[in-house]
Amino acid sequence: MIAVQTTSLGFLGSVADHVATPASRAHLMLEVAPCDAAAVEAGLVAMAELTALHQITGAYDLVAVIEAAEPEDLERAVDRIRALAGVRRAEASMLLARRPGEGNLRDDSEE
Repeated sequence: MIAVQTTSLGFLGSVADHVATPASRAHLMLEVAPCDAAAVEAGLVAMAELTALHQITGAYDLVAVIEAAEPEDLERAVDRIRALAGVRRAEASMLLARRPGEGNLRDDSEE
């Protein structure tokens, strides 16, 4: 389930109400046509794979975090997002598996 947060300024973001760690996760940077922003956001929030959605500044308008049990499912979700009417450009970054002691920003012993 996704909880959407809004203010008088409009859509701010959404966060999933679960903490499960799936096998595959990606961040998608999305450029959205301004007239289609609400429809794109609604389409994204309706996706089961979406775990977070935020408006951002810069060259892109939104960043979506999606999760799936299998890499193939993640790829299909990315394809569905790219096909949403109003998505002008989408850049996906797949998150790599986190391995203790291999390039982490903090010491794993602190967890």
